[in-house]
Amino acid sequence: MFANKSSTSAFGGGLNFGQSQSQPSQQSQGQQQQPSSQQQTQPQISVGSTTQSTINPPQSLNTTNIDITASLDNSGTDKILKDLLESASNLPKSHIKYNNLGSIRLTLDELERKSQQLRKEAENEGNHTKAHYLLAGAGVATGDIEDELNKIQLPKSTSFYQPVNAETVESHLKKRKEESILNTIEQSFAVASNDFDNYINANISIDWKARREELRKVMGIKDSAKFKEEASKLSVVWKSSSAAANIFTPLKNTNSSLKQISREKFENYANVVYALNESRLVDEPFSLCLNFYELNKVQDDSKSKQVAETWKILQNLTSEKFAKTSQEKKFAHYSESDLHNEISLTSKRFLEGQFLNYIEHIYVKHDKPQNFLPGTNINKVSFFIHQVILKNEPELANKTLLVNGTPIWALIYYLMRSGLYSDASDIVNQNGELFNKFDRNFPVYIKAFVDQNKLPSNLSERIHQEFGQQFQYVLNDIDTSVNFDPYKYSVYKIIGKCDLSNPSLPQAVNLSVEDWLWFHLSIINESESSIYENYSLANLQGKVLSLGAKYFTSSNNPLYLKTLILTGLYELAVQYCYDFVNEADSVHLAIGLAYYGVLHCYNSNKNEVIAVTNNKYEVNFGRITGAYTTTFKISDPKVACEYLIMIALVDEQLSHDALRELLLVTREFGALIGELYPETGFIEPGVLETQRKLIGLDDINAFHHEIVRATAIKCEDEGRVFDALLLYQLARDYEATVVLMNNKLADIIATSELDKPISSVGTIDDNLVLLSEHIWRNVTKNSYISKVSPQTKQTCDLLISVIKIRDLFVKRQWREVIASVNKLDLIPADAHDDLLKVRSYSDLITNNKLDENLIKVLPSLLVLVMTCISNLNYGILARKYQPLSNEREELNHWKKIARNCVVYAGMVQYKMPREVYSLLISLESSL
Repeated sequence: MFANKSSTSAFGGGLNFGQSQSQPSQQSQGQQQQPSSQQQTQPQISVGSTTQSTINPPQSLNTTNIDITASLDNSGTDKILKDLLESASNLPKSHIKYNNLGSIRLTLDELERKSQQLRKEAENEGNHTKAHYLLAGAGVATGDIEDELNKIQLPKSTSFYQPVNAETVESHLKKRKEESILNTIEQSFAVASNDFDNYINANISIDWKARREELRKVMGIKDSAKFKEEASKLSVVWKSSSAAANIFTPLKNTNSSLKQISREKFENYANVVYALNESRLVDEPFSLCLNFYELNKVQDDSKSKQVAETWKILQNLTSEKFAKTSQEKKFAHYSESDLHNEISLTSKRFLEGQFLNYIEHIYVKHDKPQNFLPGTNINKVSFFIHQVILKNEPELANKTLLVNGTPIWALIYYLMRSGLYSDASDIVNQNGELFNKFDRNFPVYIKAFVDQNKLPSNLSERIHQEFGQQFQYVLNDIDTSVNFDPYKYSVYKIIGKCDLSNPSLPQAVNLSVEDWLWFHLSIINESESSIYENYSLANLQGKVLSLGAKYFTSSNNPLYLKTLILTGLYELAVQYCYDFVNEADSVHLAIGLAYYGVLHCYNSNKNEVIAVTNNKYEVNFGRITGAYTTTFKISDPKVACEYLIMIALVDEQLSHDALRELLLVTREFGALIGELYPETGFIEPGVLETQRKLIGLDDINAFHHEIVRATAIKCEDEGRVFDALLLYQLARDYEATVVLMNNKLADIIATSELDKPISSVGTIDDNLVLLSEHIWRNVTKNSYISKVSPQTKQTCDLLISVIKIRDLFVKRQWREVIASVNKLDLIPADAHDDLLKVRSYSDLITNNKLDENLIKVLPSLLVLVMTCISNLNYGILARKYQPLSNEREELNHWKKIARNCVVYAGMVQYKMPREVYSLLISLESSL
């Protein structure tokens, strides 16, 4: 029955619901301008036995002027109009003077002025003042005339404007319509342009400096070092409202050569961090310092060796090899004085153990005379004095007491320097007679010092007096005085904490950097109550900073990093390591210090490693940790996740922000959160979910809300619907999953072309409709359905039903479409629906009882039904040899439905685009 149709489908070309612009179709205009010869080719159909009509097939939905149904023959009407025109031409000519005025095309004001003028001219032509007497004499009563005139029923509205012909009205309306359409299109373009500009400004940042550097490079101009790093990669970046948006960008003004480490070292570091997190999950001790020490000591370069020394120092501080429980935040609750005492004591012991190893190395390396055997501690130190000290300063033997040829005060000093305090006390007791003349109290001093690690107040006062008496002649010039033993001076100063206003030793002692540090650590007495001077770790830290890195660093033995760690300047150690050693070593040093709770930290988006707050150094911990993951967050997202978890040691919220940002950037939801198996709906937890305890989200619901669902919301805001749907499922938030599905399905239904299939193209990986149907099947067949509200569930059922109806519509199954729409119970698609029923449908919208997503699809449902009726109507009229009564009954059936739909649309037209309502009116009027 569609033999005479055009190539355009009978139900539509491109009607997009929810869009504001409408444009006259060129196809429609072309059809209006077809010559009469083409119109006469339409088949002449006999309806019943009396009426002749020309039937036009339904037109496509993308036309503005739509003639869906057949129209009756207008030949009778044309004949009447022709007779009227002929009769008008035969009318007698009027003898009125003003018959040459032509058609009136004046405004009301002009008409009033003209009529007044005509009235005056008429009055001037003759005097008719006595006309009423003539009328009265003829028997005419003026009162009766007035009554008759009052009985005349005038039309309520009159038109004072009569156009020359009907074409003028049509052209005027057409012009106004075209202007309205053009204005609408122009406004739509302006709004779209502004929206696009705002979106670009809000989401894209262009680094014009980096663009300039790139252009310079292309043109062969020498480019800057800054560009050589990674500026070109960051010239265009997507902005983010997250607080951690800047956490993945590299720190600026850093030496790029210090960022490069071998893949092996990177993996070894990552394995240690992973093992640390695994131990933290079960609250077991972990030898972090030992692992980092072993990792670096095998490296051949000097930088790795000093980093290894750093971890050795921290291993002594933490005593982790003796730990039986977790050492996380071990020092976090220490007071500042207690922490300083711990640092001073352990650093001094480290230097003493290091020096003892050196003495033993000298002892083993060289041949020894018989008098230095056996290899006791005293013999080892004595051999060292003869082998090193006396060779460099032979005059020392003439300035002091000797024991078996060894200077006794040098022996005591180096025994203490080696940490052999008990051996020093023993050698004094064994040679007590040597001290009776000048130092009879010294055996008492050293015994009390060894037993208590300090002198009691009475002995402290006495040793201060003796020190002043014995060394008063050299106190002001200890380096130029030659007639005193520098080692005796040093021993008294260390044991008695004497003359701390001058915290130094004679040059004759020939101190190395380690010796210098050991001496200053040995004279610290901030934990002791002294009536004399006090010397604290803070005093030593200030001295180290005043001397600077050059003093402690030589080309073959850089010691500044080691010095900073030994003196508790951990924040500066992290910065120095970042600037002059390696970024990776610095980050892991910060992680270790933060793990044990000795690092002062803050969090900022600024490009700085440390800052000073309240006269304290603080490390920008989250920033440097996030920046470290920049180079491998895409290639190794699990590793990056392990590092970002460590940020929670300092700031849990920042760690959450960083992890959400990692999820958004990498989209590795399966590896990090959990792998969703679509067939069963089972979720296998990922690394982040299994380690959620480490970021303070041990409760699974809190984890889902703070990390997974928050990331899903961000994806939804950015238009990443597939990611958002997956994340909502991983968060077990099936209500949000279905709500998002409903919203997007409604948008697709409302804006897609009616003649195109919705769900038959693509797979669940790239077709949102297929994915939504798949998710809905899984939800309904599992217990998850209980987590979806009844209204949301009903909306999803109806939307999926609408999609199936659209498939029927594409297959041109008109009756099935109308029947299926009627089952939805959303619009009046039943011929038996009366006005009360139609109003009840509109009340659902008026009273906000219908979901917004269902309201979106109502215009498309109305057009579907009206289009189906138009095609059915055309099919009925195109039948041959059909009884008139059957045709009329069926036509009336469909027209009732169409009328109900139009009435309903009129009630709710404020909820649908204007062009849709106009289309419905056009479709209904053509039936």
